[in-house]
Amino acid sequence: MHIFDSRFPFAENAPVVPDATVGDYKRWQNAMGFTRTVVVAPSMYGFDNRCTLDATRKMGGKARCIVTLGPDTPEAEIEKMHADGARGFRYNLARSSINSMDSLVRISERVASYGWHLQLWMHPDGLEDIVPILNSLSIPTVMDHMAGIPIHGGTSHPGYRTLIRLLEAGRTWLKLSLATAWPQLESAARPALNELARTFISAAPDRMLWGSDWPHAMSSVHAQPYPNDALKVDALSDWCADDSVLQRILVSNPEHLYGFPR
Repeated sequence: MHIFDSRFPFAENAPVVPDATVGDYKRWQNAMGFTRTVVVAPSMYGFDNRCTLDATRKMGGKARCIVTLGPDTPEAEIEKMHADGARGFRYNLARSSINSMDSLVRISERVASYGWHLQLWMHPDGLEDIVPILNSLSIPTVMDHMAGIPIHGGTSHPGYRTLIRLLEAGRTWLKLSLATAWPQLESAARPALNELARTFISAAPDRMLWGSDWPHAMSSVHAQPYPNDALKVDALSDWCADDSVLQRILVSNPEHLYGFPR
């Protein structure tokens, strides 16, 4: 999920979204019944992680975060972010211009000693091209938003087979979050979405994660209705073969990746 707080200014030319503060999130969290949180730095803040780190500190030991890094981020700053709960860095090649493949390997090498991972958000058309780079990294990769594989005809998309191979190889994780595609849960595309998600879970149940994508920033940006959050949890349950798989995705897998206390 993301936090947006107008106390921290957005990057230049970033789309403006309403405030979604820690207090707002805690009310949502209590209503949904969740107890742990991963705050992901949104693209609107560029390389400024102050909002994300502030929120993570306020939420205490049951929160972790994913930050944005540049190739020249000072070592002392990375060390401080780790102490504040950072466990990975986000590389947004889909919606942001601040990241490029040129510095990905260098940044990955710098955070390896902290046990961090790469959270990668990109269009699936280029996935095959970067497999050699991902395989060369010394840290795991989390593919964000179901790797952007399209719901309609997804299993025939070239990126689909590439993603399955990466999952089966054992060093790639997948986040079962959909960003702007959540309305598909209430449409005729639901069976196709179900099929896609189930094949991913079957390929690597121990490396699946789930994300609410709260507060649905893209819905705000595109003036679309907000998705039904309870329906998203129901969908995840439908995708899982049994309760033990659901337990892994919501509890034990994030414990392993983010270092949550058990």
